Amino acid sequence: MRIVSITGKVIYIVGVYALLLILNVFLFQRLVNSTIDVVIVAILNVAYIVIGVRTFRGADENREDPRVWWRATARPAAGFWIGSGLVVAAGIALLGALASKPDDAFVPAVACLVYAAFGAFYLHSSYRLRILDVAP
Repeated sequence: MRIVSITGKVIYIVGVYALLLILNVFLFQRLVNSTIDVVIVAILNVAYIVIGVRTFRGADENREDPRVWWRATARPAAGFWIGSGLVVAAGIALLGALASKPDDAFVPAVACLVYAAFGAFYLHSSYRLRILDVAP
């Protein structure tokens, strides 16, 4: 399955994000402690992004073969925007972790690590795509 249309991509992004939010608020937070909750949510967010990256395709991309492991977006600009947003989110989470009491710092620290890892992934992807655009 490949998601090619803008409408399909928006439905996936908003729909799955809403599903994860609802599961977290109404299920995970009620059944497990906050430490396990943040780990579950982090794992589900990793799966959400990995599935999206693997199924989204640009108009000029090969839709049959899988993407190379490092490619996150069809064009460099999209990855730079997404990666920059994730790096900003990682910085905000880092500030939250540093401003928290030690007992409360785990949740923002995990968020910081996840955001930073995905920010680096998107920025790395865009950097490589830009090099491919310039290469002879």
